[in-house]
Amino acid sequence: MLALTAGIVVAAALWTAPQSYSALAESTQSGAIFMYHHVSPRVLPGPYARALTVTPTEFRGQLSWLHGHGCRIVSVDALYLDARDHALAQCEAALSFDDGYDDAAAFALPVLREFGVPGTFYVATSFVGTPGHISVAQLRLMHQSGMEIGAHTVHHVDLTTLTAAQTAREVSASAASLRRWLNAEVTSFAYPAGQFNVRAVSAVRDAGFANAVTTQPGDVQATSRSYELPRYRIEGGSGLRLMQSVFERQDTSSAHISVALANIARKRIAGNAPALAEGVAVALLARRFPEQILKVHVLSLRPATVAGIMLSGVKLHRAVNRQQFEADIADMVRLTFDSSPLINEVDIWATVPLEVGTGLPVSGDYAVPTSRTVFSAAVTRAQQGPGGKVNLGKIYMDPQFLRP
Repeated sequence: MLALTAGIVVAAALWTAPQSYSALAESTQSGAIFMYHHVSPRVLPGPYARALTVTPTEFRGQLSWLHGHGCRIVSVDALYLDARDHALAQCEAALSFDDGYDDAAAFALPVLREFGVPGTFYVATSFVGTPGHISVAQLRLMHQSGMEIGAHTVHHVDLTTLTAAQTAREVSASAASLRRWLNAEVTSFAYPAGQFNVRAVSAVRDAGFANAVTTQPGDVQATSRSYELPRYRIEGGSGLRLMQSVFERQDTSSAHISVALANIARKRIAGNAPALAEGVAVALLARRFPEQILKVHVLSLRPATVAGIMLSGVKLHRAVNRQQFEADIADMVRLTFDSSPLINEVDIWATVPLEVGTGLPVSGDYAVPTSRTVFSAAVTRAQQGPGGKVNLGKIYMDPQFLRP
């Protein structure tokens, strides 16, 4: 494993920083896709159902906030095209609904029509017409009302568990049914449970879809992979706060944000490759992770370049659980690799401060510890899977870190 304390070889000259802040602003322009399941006044028992059910009142409040914030609400396909063409609005969102439950037509659709905006509904076709799910007639009504209908396989099965032939059938058959029922093109696909691999991506592309969404959180940018678009999960009671945290950075112009990010980034970098470190820091700060980024080190040594990201283990911008924390870490690693092809390894860790007794030395040969590591991971570029998906591999996490 490479070490951050290794010798110094300058490689920054091999990478060119953005030519202007306007170019940086364009590169960080982003939109967001939000993922819903149930919109219903009735919340079924159980923690899973409670988490995935948003009441119509809550849903209307979220649309009101987006409208009042000046956000443009579009279909997933439209947002993908706007991102690809560098044409995203200052605040642009797509609202997606998974599985094809009947409350989509009964409660989500009327609110969307009230605001005059589209939603994107991902439908598992074998569920259509069964109890608790929408009918073909309701699907047609939704389509005629300006909603986007997307595919979600036939049987809502984890595609990574299937053979190539089975995967192709699940994807293509769901597309064929929807296109037949609607007499229209179906261009967007959602992986059940967000699970995908190389076979799944190939099957979606071969079936004629233009894009596909995952369940990995993150913004949609011009550089986003068309068949691995990220989405933010909306849960009951917390959806509005999530939207506000995603879009609060849109309150100022992109150019102003880029200047501010660059200035902040320069104060948090270290190592012998400042241009690379600044590029990493800007990419991470632009995403507004809940985890506070204290320092970005980049050291180059022939033949490798190692980035180190130090996080605060106590000063989180908002509460996260362990699952969300690990997902954020994986996203940080991916963004770091994406920032420059020169970076071969990312070391990332979180620390908490320790109390130091009065008069004890905090530097020098006899220094006492002033902090304790509560999380650490080291990821090489070789650990990236299909489409850049990051496998963190073996990690260390303090048993008490992020416990409720």
